[in-house]
Amino acid sequence: MKKFLLTLLVCAILIPSAFAAGNMTGTIRFLTMAEYHNALQGVIQAFEDSHPGVKVETEEFPFAQLFDAIEIKLGSRNSNFDVILTDATMVSGYAYRGFISPLDEYFTAAEKAKFTPALVNSGTYDGQFYSPPLKNSCHVLWYNKKLLDKAGIPYPSADPKNRMTWEQVVEFCQKIMAASGDSTVYGLTFEQISRPYQILPLVNSLGGEGIGPDGITVDGYINGPGFVKAMQWYSDIHNKYKIAPKGIAPSETVGQFAAGKVAFLSANLFDYKTFEKTPGLQYGYCPLPYFKEGKPVTPTDSFHISVSNYSKNKALAAEFAKYLTLGEGSDIYLDKQGEFSARIDVLNSYTTDARYNSFPLSVFRLAALEAKTTAFPRPLSLGYREWESVMTATMEDIRNGADVKQSLDKAVKTLNAQLQIYR
Repeated sequence: MKKFLLTLLVCAILIPSAFAAGNMTGTIRFLTMAEYHNALQGVIQAFEDSHPGVKVETEEFPFAQLFDAIEIKLGSRNSNFDVILTDATMVSGYAYRGFISPLDEYFTAAEKAKFTPALVNSGTYDGQFYSPPLKNSCHVLWYNKKLLDKAGIPYPSADPKNRMTWEQVVEFCQKIMAASGDSTVYGLTFEQISRPYQILPLVNSLGGEGIGPDGITVDGYINGPGFVKAMQWYSDIHNKYKIAPKGIAPSETVGQFAAGKVAFLSANLFDYKTFEKTPGLQYGYCPLPYFKEGKPVTPTDSFHISVSNYSKNKALAAEFAKYLTLGEGSDIYLDKQGEFSARIDVLNSYTTDARYNSFPLSVFRLAALEAKTTAFPRPLSLGYREWESVMTATMEDIRNGADVKQSLDKAVKTLNAQLQIYR
């Protein structure tokens, strides 16, 4: 009898997750984004199939409403939600405010090491691991072959060793617009116009930072030399060179490129799905450019998965979070959504899997290399939401012709007041 009990104990120690999964029952609610509905439904179905007695319900909000919904529901200590889709930049703030629960007891050191280090860091606050990454992100420069052909410009190399500079891009755009014979054609735009996630790599390329190491100090950073120089270039492409369009929203940029109205689009790699469905669009990709006086930098960070601190079923919520980020659910989500992985083993597979030999999926190989060599995360700050709101408005003002240094100095004053509560 003692030997039998000892055997049971050893089995429980060796296979805790399988033992726990087989005995879990109940319902958990997932607060998530409407744009991920189709991919996540596939994950949820597979999770429920592998966890008899478990039900996953979702409440979905569009991207533009998600952050407010999280603030309202968790700010009121609502216990109706168990799993929260969390932007990487919000992890520290949510943890600080007690919205989400640490997950170290559910994720071993070896499991955390399966994610890229930068994203583990984004999911960590005050020495505790809160949120595993759902996915990764990387931007490339897409180009319209017909517009380049008409201007006699050779296609840019996809080899990072032959990466273009932003200065070269300006020259090419001017030639393309002159050759197009169409006043509605522009040379360049960014998918996420005036949003720090995509504009900050310009700053980082020139050695600038968005915020100090303490996550609070902005004076000397957002009005520092690298930031000012990058934002002056951003202003110039819209107001001096006029190669980038005004009056266009982030939701319209991919469509403008697909319609042949933009020659170069700095955008996420998963946009290939839209381009592949666009009849007659001839396009290519190349590495994100850099400033000739700077270094190559690409954006990273993305959404993570958190467990609500007010959940009444944290163990089951954590099981779902692990399934979605490390288990079979991760593969299902990545395949259905066409996303870029946060897992090192998948990143490595892009270089060996034959599916990525040919265009357009070969863009994943470039992105995997960028993730290891040029990826630069957004600032970590307890007040990131305040910081992002002020900086988005500031970047938009600069895009529309406001004085760069004055705008950045004004942002410093505003943020000094708003971030004071975190000091």
